[in-house]
Amino acid sequence: MIIKLFIIALAELQTEVETVRALLYQACEAYVSGKNVTKLASMAKLKAGRVAREVVDSCLQYWGGMGYMWDNKVSRAFRDVRLLSIGGGADEIMLGIICKELDILPKLKK
Repeated sequence: MIIKLFIIALAELQTEVETVRALLYQACEAYVSGKNVTKLASMAKLKAGRVAREVVDSCLQYWGGMGYMWDNKVSRAFRDVRLLSIGGGADEIMLGIICKELDILPKLKK
């Protein structure tokens, strides 16, 4: 039963990774075509950081206490992946850019 749950979790994580990959390919194709990719790039960065944290967290859960040991690559990934959602613009900044591009920010009263 535990192995079945683990396999299902891997399938879900792979689905999330493929979703990010498709978004990245779409953004690259638009960029090569000369289109404005601000919204797609912000969406890709936001989702990639979140999916990376989810994947690494799942790996750490699989490894248990061994995942925290310095000689385990999962330990380093767990520490390093956090930077994806901070460096180059925090998640909140990416969300603000996406909202601006979608023109859904509240209008300020003058």
